[in-house]
Amino acid sequence: MSGPRIRRAAGARMAWLRQVAAKGVLALLALCLGTSALAADVAPRVFRVGYLSINRPIVGWSSGLIYAEMARLGYVEGRNIVFEVRHAGGDPVRLPEAAAELVKLKVDVIYASTIPAAMAAKVATAEIPIVGWALHGAVQSGLVSSLRRPGGNITGVESLAPEIDPKRIQLLKLIVPGLDRLAVIFDPADHGTPAHLKSIADAQQSLGLTTSNLPVSKATQFDSVFAAASGKNLGAVLTLTGNLTALAWPRIHDFTMAQRLPTLCEFRFMAQAGCLLSYGPTLDEMTKRTAAQIDKILRGAAPGDLPVEQPTRIELVINLKTARALGLTVPQELLLRADDVIE
Repeated sequence: MSGPRIRRAAGARMAWLRQVAAKGVLALLALCLGTSALAADVAPRVFRVGYLSINRPIVGWSSGLIYAEMARLGYVEGRNIVFEVRHAGGDPVRLPEAAAELVKLKVDVIYASTIPAAMAAKVATAEIPIVGWALHGAVQSGLVSSLRRPGGNITGVESLAPEIDPKRIQLLKLIVPGLDRLAVIFDPADHGTPAHLKSIADAQQSLGLTTSNLPVSKATQFDSVFAAASGKNLGAVLTLTGNLTALAWPRIHDFTMAQRLPTLCEFRFMAQAGCLLSYGPTLDEMTKRTAAQIDKILRGAAPGDLPVEQPTRIELVINLKTARALGLTVPQELLLRADDVIE
């Protein structure tokens, strides 16, 4: 083949290759544009999280913080998450009914605020994942088989409150060195109460204490319980935190101050409201860990494979104003150890 013919053939092949390449680019561009348009038309999935609690959630307080934590993880209310709130109106007896409503809604996960709500959710469903907030005595109550591998459809965050009770009492004895009696106020219907009472009973001899119980099952019973205890040598009062006792803390505080009794509590908010000493996990940390577990489940994790988490920070809060009102002197070394001192 002569030189001109060879050059013409080579030029034709190059033109053909350029044409094929151009068509490929156009096809790829069309595919990309089509995919982008399709993606724009598909709305993000909206997860439905059931919020189960005894009382109506209070945004910005305790378990109400879950809204902010989920938002921090990228879940925006109304865009990619919806909270289906069901509560028992303050009456734990109505929790099963509220839990059943969430099951009928087929929510993606149930956030159960405190152990009574988690128990009600467990009875209501074995399929929908459940994440419990501020559990206490999760294993002892039978809610989960173990903290490491809870199994089933439940996980959550354990407060470790029962395990901390002996240490909590030791700290109080530093302020009241001669303390030999302790009255315990609790709700017997709270599933975590037996774990608390066992922990205290196991430790009372080594702590040199005699304990007495002040069970209160309903808000209307506080007056009669306090009337019966009035004037008795109770020594000091430990309040086990549950829905009933938390809401009634102002009444408990008024009674103990009138009787000039030192008080011992689990959480900061009670010390801020007058309790002499609180020692326990922070509500913020427990809420952050709970939100992280919900996030993992929404991303496909099985709840039974997620360990029930435990708090890493235990804080000590002392109300110096209450101490002065009771005529007590808080040792300097204890004040230095405190995470917060309320003047």
